[in-house]
Amino acid sequence: MTSLVPAPLRVLSLGLLALSTAGAAPATPPAAAPAATAATAVDAYVPSRAPRTQLLAGRADAFRAYVSRGPGAAAFARIREDFDKDYLNLPFPAEPLTYGDPNPRARDSAKADLWRQAQDVCGVVSGVAEAASLIWIVTGETRYLDKARQFLLASTEWSLDPSGWPKGPGRGATDIRYNDEAHFRLWRKLPLVYDQIRDQLTPAEKSKVLAHFRERGRRSFAWIEEEGRISTVVRNSLKVTPSSHPIRFMPMTGLSALALWDDLPESREWWAFTYKFYRDQFPPWGGDDGGWAEGPAYWRGNIEHASFQDTLLAIGDPSAYRSTFWRNHAYFQVYNVQPYLASGFGDFSNAGRFNLEPVVAEYLSHLSRVTQDGRLLAFSQLCTDGRLSPAEKGLRGLDRIYPTSAEFLIRNFIASALPLPAPVSLDSLPSERFFRDVGWVSLHSALGRPDDDIHVTFVSSPYGSYSHSHAHQNAFVLNAYGQNLAIASGYREFHNSPHHDKWTRQTMSKNALLIDGLGQKAQDKNATGTITRFETMPRGVWTTGDATVAYQANQPKGYVERVTRDLVFVDRRYVVLRDVVKLARPGRVSFLLHGERPIEWNRAAQTALLRTAKATLSTRLVSGDGVPWDARLSQVFPVPVDPKYVKGEAANYSSSASWGEQGHFSADSPKASREHILYTVLWPERGTQLAALDVRLSEGALTVHRPDGSTDTIKLTDQTLSVQSR
Repeated sequence: MTSLVPAPLRVLSLGLLALSTAGAAPATPPAAAPAATAATAVDAYVPSRAPRTQLLAGRADAFRAYVSRGPGAAAFARIREDFDKDYLNLPFPAEPLTYGDPNPRARDSAKADLWRQAQDVCGVVSGVAEAASLIWIVTGETRYLDKARQFLLASTEWSLDPSGWPKGPGRGATDIRYNDEAHFRLWRKLPLVYDQIRDQLTPAEKSKVLAHFRERGRRSFAWIEEEGRISTVVRNSLKVTPSSHPIRFMPMTGLSALALWDDLPESREWWAFTYKFYRDQFPPWGGDDGGWAEGPAYWRGNIEHASFQDTLLAIGDPSAYRSTFWRNHAYFQVYNVQPYLASGFGDFSNAGRFNLEPVVAEYLSHLSRVTQDGRLLAFSQLCTDGRLSPAEKGLRGLDRIYPTSAEFLIRNFIASALPLPAPVSLDSLPSERFFRDVGWVSLHSALGRPDDDIHVTFVSSPYGSYSHSHAHQNAFVLNAYGQNLAIASGYREFHNSPHHDKWTRQTMSKNALLIDGLGQKAQDKNATGTITRFETMPRGVWTTGDATVAYQANQPKGYVERVTRDLVFVDRRYVVLRDVVKLARPGRVSFLLHGERPIEWNRAAQTALLRTAKATLSTRLVSGDGVPWDARLSQVFPVPVDPKYVKGEAANYSSSASWGEQGHFSADSPKASREHILYTVLWPERGTQLAALDVRLSEGALTVHRPDGSTDTIKLTDQTLSVQSR
């Protein structure tokens, strides 16, 4: 029987299998392997002939078999069905026009719609060309080749000069310096389409395409360095300030270079630049622990970065997925994302909540093959999101969504040499994980069993509030029993919207503290936090965050002396917080809590209650001096959400229910003081009835009369923790 696996990948797969074992500890670096090093030439594994991307030279027959009678048959059939129905006769769209000042800070709600619409047009153009070229390779029917050629050639007629925008709508809106996301949707695919159909183009057509690609590629390469200073970026560091978009654009820089290897001499510089970036510098947003400082939603950018790793896999480069980061990064999703919609830290684009999405599940399944880690497959199988997986989706959403189903089809074909490991229960993992590289602590009571799980994420990050991170040092979120309880509040209708900038990014939207009504400084890489302790013990986990620097950045010099928070997950059943604030002169402190629904407050019991459809969260405050705190409740955002989104009238956002008001709780210290100590006990419970939680503080010890009938005595200081039952 003829193997469907390319020879270089057969060799590489044997190496991966020798190094990996399903169920091996994810944090353990892979054994030494003959991977590329700094001494290895960056072009050592570049194929000698084109195509060098997607379907490599000599791989067309194997791909036809894979999508005709192999594992890719259903996905390909759906792509072809959708293409024939919706895109085969689609006219080439009009060139997007400029819409005024392109500066993101000048983008209002109306401009955001036009900004997205330009991206959507570009997504269709490149997606149609990509799908048409692949269908032609499989079927040999010229009508598909003609469509790919039509869209490729027509796209090269679009202008790269947006300089006329001050005079009104005009050409050039897809230039990287005007709308980088529109450019991104073209450049990440069109050179790869050219790589597949180049031999079918006339000399004049090739000349036209390459003239445009030379200029678009030159501008793209220059921009990522000017905007992002990529050459100076340091792994797991903000020492040199990185920029999110240029970093996300690195995979396409390398893949376009490989596609144009024979045609544009400068492409070899692009390739070397990209190859060295991934070998020596990536990722700036995380490190060996697999963390991602921008949060679980922007973690999805790794699916884009992995396209470069997949290409290395395809060409037989043994450095593919070899770094410790690549072998651990999936666990950032495993520990910080639930199958159900829940809030988290960092920017989200889907109305402030995130879940295990089908596209992420598909990617994790792919990673389980590449790393031979059955736990990743087990986690991917927890996906309950009703949206279609890439294999089922076909070309629906082609305007807005990337990676496309066609990209996943290629990705899965490349990795099909590797066996899919058996799923391994997540019970085999520790219940907690400290992502030291980004300052995130994730705690679980029943990892992998979301209906039973109590999940806490606590952040105090060396990345501060920079980029897509928020002013959230020493903040926490708490989900339990399939419910979103203590949330990070707010939405991001579009980047830098008034609501996003003045509420969602700010400490006031988090389960954190304010000092004299002020939080930490937002959008500042120096407003940092530090996890100073992470200890597991028989009765739970004790972690401590120090956010002093983050609060100092937003207060008069010398005023803030200490802001620390201890978080103890007792018996993996409930949470105890100890907040300590020390100031140079008397000041007031506020304790914040947020939920999706209105919050209730019982002043006599000093207890806040959050109710959801299936669970409650009782939050008992105990001040160090025994004086009760007063609370303020609100169900209205101080900075309103853009009404278009609430009404479902914004471009590409149809749901109105998910943009509603939320509940906000602020408990304020009764008097100004130089030192504040506040204990808080948080007890999540199934059902909708208030848990009978009673907490007393006496002689430095907390006595917790638990709703389950037990009583704990907790002594917590800077140096020691004891938990005793009676």
